[in-house]
Amino acid sequence: MENGVTVFVWLVWLAIFLLAIPLVLRIRHPEQRAFAAYLIFVSIFTVVAGVLFWLFSWLAIALGLAPMLERVIPAIVFLLLIFVPAFALAFWQARKPRWRKAPPP
Repeated sequence: MENGVTVFVWLVWLAIFLLAIPLVLRIRHPEQRAFAAYLIFVSIFTVVAGVLFWLFSWLAIALGLAPMLERVIPAIVFLLLIFVPAFALAFWQARKPRWRKAPPP
């Protein structure tokens, strides 16, 4: 990967997570701490997006569809297939109330 592309990817990643701060503050459950909800959102989003990216990249290479991703529309569809489920799962997890065990007897 070229150095300029790597820097661009890190800047996009940072921008997504900076824009997620007000979103998570608005959607979090009232019992959940803001920082904990943000860490849940970031962790879930990163893991799910990483796994989906690896899976779909492997699938595109295995099926010989990798050159197709050089065009704009297939690349956008590829990214939507990664980021929409990752965002939905992270959004859902950040909205859940914090889980507490019952106190020991």
